Amino acid sequence: MAQFDLSGCVGKWLEVTITESGDIKAKEFLDACEKLTTIFDCLGSGLGMVKGDMTGNINHIRNNMASFPPDVTLREMVAKDIADRVTGKDGTTAMSLLWLKRALQFLEQLLHHLMAPASPEVSDAARAAYADTLTHHHGFAIRQVFKVAMSAVPYRTDFMVKVGGSEAGARAGIMDFQPKLAASLGALHTFYVASGLEKPIGK
Repeated sequence: MAQFDLSGCVGKWLEVTITESGDIKAKEFLDACEKLTTIFDCLGSGLGMVKGDMTGNINHIRNNMASFPPDVTLREMVAKDIADRVTGKDGTTAMSLLWLKRALQFLEQLLHHLMAPASPEVSDAARAAYADTLTHHHGFAIRQVFKVAMSAVPYRTDFMVKVGGSEAGARAGIMDFQPKLAASLGALHTFYVASGLEKPIGK
């Protein structure tokens, strides 16, 4: 029996609109991210730290939205931090969105690897995703923590049942929202690199 609201997650990500310039409405994006974080409940307690980090950063950005119109975009919020020269401070939208983006890149790559024809185990997909993304931003100690956590994830069969009720159900649902997730992260990453706030890695 599925434990993850896959259809709800698909719906939230399909509501996210990316403009021609690559901008995204903050509320739409955060609502979709919040829905997606619960997939970590299907990955075991080891990777719960990623969910906690994502949730904290989502809350920081939501709190910062109070100073903007309801339809504010992510770029508009980050641009304000750039203008105020506070991009390196904890709790700012620029810093919170940076780490939210990085965590989402890890998750998106994990899902990407899981969708491969070879149907790898979750642990293998997680290790490959980590090598492609978060490892670039972590020191030795944190890498060791993740190494242990990625060895404690469930087997693929169990994970896919928790996500979508079955292998086929999970695969279909993930493939419905993953393109929008990947496109959103691509737009954010391009903006961060162009703004000098991120290194050109982990696309």
